[in-house]
Amino acid sequence: MTRFPLHNFAGRTAIVLHPSEEPMRRVVERCDRLGIRALPHSGELDRDTAAAADMIVLDIDTGHDGLFPWPAGQAPMPLIGLVGSESPGRLAWALGQAVDAYLPLSALGNLFSALVVAHETFARKPERSRQEREIARQRAGRLDVIRAVLLLVPECGDEASALKQLRTMAMVEQVSIEEAATLLLAKGRTSRAGGR
Repeated sequence: MTRFPLHNFAGRTAIVLHPSEEPMRRVVERCDRLGIRALPHSGELDRDTAAAADMIVLDIDTGHDGLFPWPAGQAPMPLIGLVGSESPGRLAWALGQAVDAYLPLSALGNLFSALVVAHETFARKPERSRQEREIARQRAGRLDVIRAVLLLVPECGDEASALKQLRTMAMVEQVSIEEAATLLLAKGRTSRAGGR
């Protein structure tokens, strides 16, 4: 079973982005109960204002491009989206911003749970990005694997034996099969160039 750290948000700062006074007041009150310093804000954020916060609680119904001083999906802190209307366009915008947790306005009593989910989701983003880059790198290397196998076929006799030889090379070099293919192809190009 995965263990999650206990969260205590006391002493942290949250920017509360909402254009309406009543929902903003309710969120600020919930933050106060959790020991969170809430900074009400109704317009677009600039870098200096955003830098003062540990998290942002935002109304996704009025969210729009240009609301944040960073590219979409690259918030440097957890984002908690307040959901009012559940319209597909608003939810799509929030997904594009990579909002970390969602909280219906009718369930503000669950703010603590949304904060925990948001912080855990945010903390895992770097690892998820690393995994996505690794998958993309492996996909890009598949063509090199095919080329390397074809290069080895004359020496090995068939594709299966060539692939086995490439796997052996990868184990000996302690690299992935894609990296072994790249090394083999580079060596083949160098030897061809040297033979000219």
